[in-house]
Amino acid sequence: MRIVIFTEVFAPYDVCGISSYVEVLKTGLCSLSNQVLIVTSSLHTEKAVFKDVIIRCPAKKVHNKYGYACKKYDDRKVIDFICKFNPDVVHINTDTKIGYMGLLIADKLNCPVVFTIHDFFMDRFACDKSKILWDIRTFFEKKHFCDMIDNADVITSSCRRASLFVQKADRNRKVTMIPTNTDMEYFDYKRISPQTIVRMRQRFGFNINSEVAVFSGDLSVEKNIEFILSAFSKYIKPSDNIQLLIVGDGTETEYLKSVCKKLHITDRVKFSGAVAHSIMPEIYSACDVYVCSSDDSLMSMSISEAVACGLPVLIREDKEKYSYSMIQNGVNGFVYITQVDFADRLKKLASMTTAQKHILKNVVRRTLNGTSTETMAKNMLSAYNQAIKIHDKKVGIIKSR
Repeated sequence: MRIVIFTEVFAPYDVCGISSYVEVLKTGLCSLSNQVLIVTSSLHTEKAVFKDVIIRCPAKKVHNKYGYACKKYDDRKVIDFICKFNPDVVHINTDTKIGYMGLLIADKLNCPVVFTIHDFFMDRFACDKSKILWDIRTFFEKKHFCDMIDNADVITSSCRRASLFVQKADRNRKVTMIPTNTDMEYFDYKRISPQTIVRMRQRFGFNINSEVAVFSGDLSVEKNIEFILSAFSKYIKPSDNIQLLIVGDGTETEYLKSVCKKLHITDRVKFSGAVAHSIMPEIYSACDVYVCSSDDSLMSMSISEAVACGLPVLIREDKEKYSYSMIQNGVNGFVYITQVDFADRLKKLASMTTAQKHILKNVVRRTLNGTSTETMAKNMLSAYNQAIKIHDKKVGIIKSR
């Protein structure tokens, strides 16, 4: 099958769930002998770049979830290239400009569309204090979201909450649940040498004997990182020898840094900024525990990656998330509700001996046995085939008229 995947963000420039999701999906689909073309945008090019089955379109900085968007979604050279590829399915992973390019291609080639919901339009401008701006932006974001839903033959997500988002958008559509997986071979801490771990800790200024908690992803409002920072300030003392690494960038970066200053924890919290996805296995392997306090994010590829690297996970209780179902409480992580719960769990993990931590790493990683990039790809191929059937039926009805 020939599949063209549209995503506003993609590696190596973006450390976020959507970027990782598309990379894993591409790997899995290609391993099953499918042809995949990725269409994305980038601030690092002035004209469209065609390389390694990836098209990177010039982007400009805008006020959205990603901080940028494709400049021109109807670029003739890009459109012609995709048309020559002649996809069987268009898979859209964003409702920004790149998403509209996907709809344009689908319309031009009379192609079925699969739309995967990764976030909710009302989450994107929570940092705005102006209610007028909030209302205006939300109105247009809802329109974009609905455009993708209305034109999709099949809608997918990794979280049951996506169905609620569709309802809130005043649409009555079924959402097919497809769990996310990660590349177990790539995210394997056994591949990372002790020297690399020491070097990575030194890079961020961490003592080799400190307990390092890590969060990785887009630094946006719905990630609720302020919850973790507040818990650090209130319930974790410097003498507990626990430090926090926040990996990634986003709309909340500067605000979160100001929170750290206000809470007097800048010496215990480090911000990496944007990093290449290729070094994430090294970063995870240099840390001891993954922490997450997200409110409304639908998926977390970083949780899957961290678990694959043997990191136990501290996650807020949220039974609607697929990542929540991944966590076996007391085996590969712990579920918490309050800041006190979070701090207590983190301190207990920090109190473990080196030998105990090594055993835990092996146990945590084994909980993902049986998952692979091909598993997610096979599930998505079923969605593609379903979209083809639905689309063909629509075309047949139109022709019969």
